[in-house]
Order: sequence, then C-alpha cells, then structure tokens
Amino acid sequence: MARHTTVVTHGHELQRTWELAPRDVLDAGLRWVRSLGTGRRLVALIALALGVVGAIALVVGPLLSGYANRQVWAYTAVAFVYLMSTAAAAPCLSTALRVARSHWRRPVNRVAEIWAVTLIIPLILYLLLLGTLPGTENRLSIWFGWPLSPWLWGAILMVSLTGAGYFFLWLSSLPDLAIVRDQTDSARRGLIARLAGPWRGSHRQWRMIEKVVNNAGVLYVLIYVPTMTVFATDFIISMIPGYFTAVFPAYFTISSFEAGIALTIVTMAVLRRWGGQQDYLGLEQFWALGKMLLAFALLWFYFWWSEFIIFWYGRLPREINVLKYIMAETYLWPFVLAFLLNFALPLLILMWNPIRRSIAGPTVVACIVLVGNLIDRIRLISAGYSVPDITQHELHEIPAAYIPNLLDILILAGAIGGAVALVLFTFRVLPFPSIWEVTGGLWLRAHRPFKHARVIVVGKPE
Repeated sequence: MARHTTVVTHGHELQRTWELAPRDVLDAGLRWVRSLGTGRRLVALIALALGVVGAIALVVGPLLSGYANRQVWAYTAVAFVYLMSTAAAAPCLSTALRVARSHWRRPVNRVAEIWAVTLIIPLILYLLLLGTLPGTENRLSIWFGWPLSPWLWGAILMVSLTGAGYFFLWLSSLPDLAIVRDQTDSARRGLIARLAGPWRGSHRQWRMIEKVVNNAGVLYVLIYVPTMTVFATDFIISMIPGYFTAVFPAYFTISSFEAGIALTIVTMAVLRRWGGQQDYLGLEQFWALGKMLLAFALLWFYFWWSEFIIFWYGRLPREINVLKYIMAETYLWPFVLAFLLNFALPLLILMWNPIRRSIAGPTVVACIVLVGNLIDRIRLISAGYSVPDITQHELHEIPAAYIPNLLDILILAGAIGGAVALVLFTFRVLPFPSIWEVTGGLWLRAHRPFKHARVIVVGKPE
C-alpha cells in the first residue's frame, strides 16, 4: 500500500496509521522486538559504558571524599535533579494525553512512558545524596518538627514515585508483553512471560485495562508534583539563606513538565529517523506536542516573573543578595542562557505556524529546551551546594560560583548515559508502537464516501 495522508477538516492531516490494518501494527511491533540491529546494540553498549564510567567517577570522587564537603556532591545532585526534571516528568505527559482521550496520542504514550524505567537511577542518587541534606535544626525549611526530616519523608516520596512509575509502565505494557510472550520463541521469552503473567486477554481484563492504566498514571502525577515541590525546597530553597519564596516550587515543577515534553519529542524524532516509525510518529504528533511545548515555555516565564517581581520590588537586602547570587552576578550567564533556551528561543521559533506545524521545528526547539533545563539545574543546584553556612538567616557575603571538574562532568554524563541504556534495553522486550493502543484506535475508524472523495471517520466511544 502506498503511503499517503488524507486531509481532513481545519487543515489537519490524517497520517498513514489510520490506513493500516490491525495486522500491520501487530507485525510492526513484533518485528521491532525480534530485530535488534547492530546500530541499536552499539548505541546501547556505548550508553552503558558511559553509565559505568559515571558510576566509577561517583565512587572515586564524592563517595571517597565523604560528606564533610557538600560542594563535591553538587554535580551528583545536578544529575539527580536533571533526571527528575526530564525522564521522570515524561510519564506525566502520557497521563495528560490519556485523560484528554485524543487519538493522536496513541503512538506517543509509549514514548513518554518508557522513560519511567530509568527511575531507579535517580532513586539511587537520591539515597546517596541524603547525607548532604542537613537536619532542620537551626535553619529554615518546610519541615516543622517532623521526625527524621528531611531524610525519611523525602525517601518515602522518592520510593513511592519510583514504585508508581514502574507500576504505570508495567500496566500500560501488559497486553503487549502478553502478545510478545505468545508470539516469540526467543531466549527472552521467560522474562517476558513472567512480566505478562496475569494477562490472559479476558473480556473483563480488556474492559478494565484502560481505566486502570489511566488511574495508575494519575497516581504517578499526584506523587510527582509534591515530590518535586519537596526537592525544590530541600535541595535549593533551604540551602540558600534568605531565599524565602512560595513560587519557586511551582516554577521548578512547571519547568520539569516542559523538559518532559521536550524529551518525548526528541525521543519521537529519534524513533522516526532511526527506528523506522514514520507510519506512527508523524506530523500530527509533532505539531500537537509543539503547541504544548510553546505553552509551557510561556508558563516558564510566567512563574519565573511571578517570583522575580516580588524580590525586585521588595528590595530587602537579603532579597537583593539572593538575586545577585542566582541571577544577576555569580550565576549571571547560566541564568541568561537558561532564560534564552527555556523561554525566549522557544517562543521566537514556535510562534511561527509553519515552523510549529512541522517535524523539524518542534524537534529543534525540544533539543534547545533540554539543554536549557540542564543549564538551569546546574545554576540552581550549584548555588545551593556552594553556600558555606546554610544556618545563617540571610546571605551576608555572596559565594563564588562552583566550577565543575572532570569527575563532575563524568558523573553527569554517566547518569544520562545510564538512563539512555535502560531505555534501549527495555525496548528489547517492549514492542513499539504500543500494539494494543494503536489497534484499539483502528477498530474505531471507518471509511466513508464524502462527495467525490473517501474520508476516514474516527469515533470516540467515551
């Protein structure tokens, strides 16, 4: 069948997915699992090697140095926060798209949810970073006399988020794992059979699966938001004396959602370009997510401005020192770059409809946002981990900027490489596209004549 798109109302294009038969989707998903090409294997091994190097750097650097000097842990905290702001945020996008019940999201869900498999890395990093978080005595924090705070409660949130993320990914993959279990004879069948154990495809299971997956996604989001709020205060606000703000946790979470959308777009572009997924990841998906990326870029500015204007008009000495420290002097250029890459450039690029309505435009902006979010996290975490005495009420002297060394760079690169390796190895057992979701949409389509043309009508049963 020749590839083509069918033009529907309002200038939208119906991609080739809706021209496929359910058997085509099944064959594509099984072919994805069965064919582990040399290129995919090589990239996975390189990413894994980078993760191993990062782990060695973590042992040689911060772990051997101990917790006496908190500053040596700065880039371990950057790696943790960056993964929480990108990989951990991506499944939240899947939940939002599921709740909206749009059909174009069906191939996108797995792209976003697959990043939940990386949550084990930030969990390990967080447990190591607990030693860098001082107690709440003689300093300001959000914990008012809670026992074993902040260590116990932050750990409970992080473990709960990790468990919810893996549960969400497992539930959304159950039908596809069962398909692979029943259709493959590879050595991986034992692992896949154990993962897909409870799924038999009964009428009751099919009737409940979508509702259960949606509820699991909502649970994940409900844990993610307070978790990021707590981490914003524990790792940044309470580490900088005089930094009294109620807006920053919202800014921190919203900017993470922006980075999660960007990560999903970049992953889609990689799958489309090198994974042969042109039939499933087309203009409709990139266009829709490009609009969401633009919206969150505007929200980035809104929450940053809401915080900044309070400090600017208040002009108390402690507020001026905080602004000088994290924006105006010590970390001026990281802030300028973060402002440009998270807000200004996405706005100036995506405000043009021809660019927004393309595949390359949102992809380029998504790459820009991922770099901008990393710079922003480096700025904020480095500032928090560079204050000599965090028990004082305000900054009397502005600390110097922290300059990373080779071990810091290796730790950061290793954490990112390890996350990529986990995703690539997970794709060895998990088919793409999501067979059950895409075919579920195909059963809702019908071909209808309209005047001298043929159109495809897609229903919504909800």
